[in-house]
Amino acid sequence: MNKISTKILFLFLFALTLVTACKKDDDPQVYKFKVAMLAEGNTFDDLSFLQNCKQGLEKAKGEFDLEVEYNISTVTNDYQERINSYCDLNYDLVIAIGYMWNYAVANAATAYPNTKFIIVDTELSQTKSNVVSIVFDVDEAAFPIGFLSAWWADTQTEGDAKIGYVGAMAIPQIRQFAEPFGAGAMHYNQQYERNVGVVGDYVGDFFNSEAGQHISDSLIGIGADVIFGVGSETGNGALLKANELGKVCIGVDVDQYYSFPEVADKLLSSAMKNLDNAIYEVVSSFVDNTFAGGTVYNGKLENKGVDFAPFHDYKDIIADSIKIELEEIRMGIIGGEISTGW
Repeated sequence: MNKISTKILFLFLFALTLVTACKKDDDPQVYKFKVAMLAEGNTFDDLSFLQNCKQGLEKAKGEFDLEVEYNISTVTNDYQERINSYCDLNYDLVIAIGYMWNYAVANAATAYPNTKFIIVDTELSQTKSNVVSIVFDVDEAAFPIGFLSAWWADTQTEGDAKIGYVGAMAIPQIRQFAEPFGAGAMHYNQQYERNVGVVGDYVGDFFNSEAGQHISDSLIGIGADVIFGVGSETGNGALLKANELGKVCIGVDVDQYYSFPEVADKLLSSAMKNLDNAIYEVVSSFVDNTFAGGTVYNGKLENKGVDFAPFHDYKDIIADSIKIELEEIRMGIIGGEISTGW
């Protein structure tokens, strides 16, 4: 090889080295954020609340290429251990679903200041700069649903018409559905000078479909023409029994016409929390570094954080006058002219 060829080869190898070095600097390995979602229960695929939470994180996972792990258990005395284990593994964001995580999140937020946390469906009892709480004004959706249910029962029974609710537990997150549901029925009674009654009970357990069915059966036995099932598997059991006995029902948390097709043909509507949208929005803020720690994300009718679902198979059965009044109720709640009673 002559001197010119050797020089050309040397320059080629030197240029190749520079290109390779530049490529490494310009295209570093992208860091994947690690996100954990923790819940109490049997499964995230519960056709309702937890499934909708999971859908929100799955959307963010796909869009932002997150490393995600789901953790669920029926054990009720290891919240702190479970949440700390993900912090110890250097997870960047930990999402805890439900009021029962309050103290564990508050403690972990102090012990792991570099980790971000989201607590869903409750406001953290202590403001922490690395925690966002997600809450929903579900009363704003339950009130018009109660109005609609009272109208339906009034068309089905001459005198002594009733609507019923089956709640998982008598806690604020469930009562915020049940009590405004009753208040909506009272609003119907005042508007139309009727006397539709409201009956209901709480099971004391989110994951007891059989008990939900039993109470639903009892309420229908005393004349309820509509059953509102509130609370995961227990609420689903109430809907199943209503469907079995030929009564219409009201879903919860998501549009259960799609998530729970077994009861779709008897589903009048659903009182929805748009959990997936809320979780997606807050996770997105974490990814783009606008995470507003120490604040509360509040879903309501005005920002479409809550809503009542389309009427699907009943859209041509529900009177136009009632549809119009439901929209007037929506605007009255948003504008503050109508109180939901919560």
